[in-house]
Amino acid sequence: MAIEIRKVDNDRDFRHLHDLYIEYEGGLPPDLRHGPVPDAAALRDACSGTGAAFIATSEGTAIGCVAVTAVDRDTGLLRHLFVTPESRGLGAARSLVTAAIALSRARGFRRVVLDTEKEQLNAAYLLYRSLGFEECAPHGVVDYASPTFMELLL
Repeated sequence: MAIEIRKVDNDRDFRHLHDLYIEYEGGLPPDLRHGPVPDAAALRDACSGTGAAFIATSEGTAIGCVAVTAVDRDTGLLRHLFVTPESRGLGAARSLVTAAIALSRARGFRRVVLDTEKEQLNAAYLLYRSLGFEECAPHGVVDYASPTFMELLL
């Protein structure tokens, strides 16, 4: 099953991104949820400028996503990495994060930061570690307990 990664840049993809965000939020343990998911138009606005989102598809079906937004001139924030449960283990998450890192380098960021919860989201934590992310001091405020902050220096 071939996985395609592409930058989200049209209304259809932003609707798919919105649907994936909803599935992502619903699949998180209740104590890790981020709250209401913005609509597709708000997601488009969040991904404009130096930000961007990527979607993974397989056989024409959206199976995963990730976004990068600017924290400041030097720092990109990796957000909402998600792959549908039935599509995990195919390499989509690694490909999505790799695309986000490449975009961050191209946009001139000096580092990419993220937050996760290494105990409950251990597979994501291990993926980030395998890509060179290290634990770091908090880079912002999150609305859940026990976050693990990570960064990758570019």
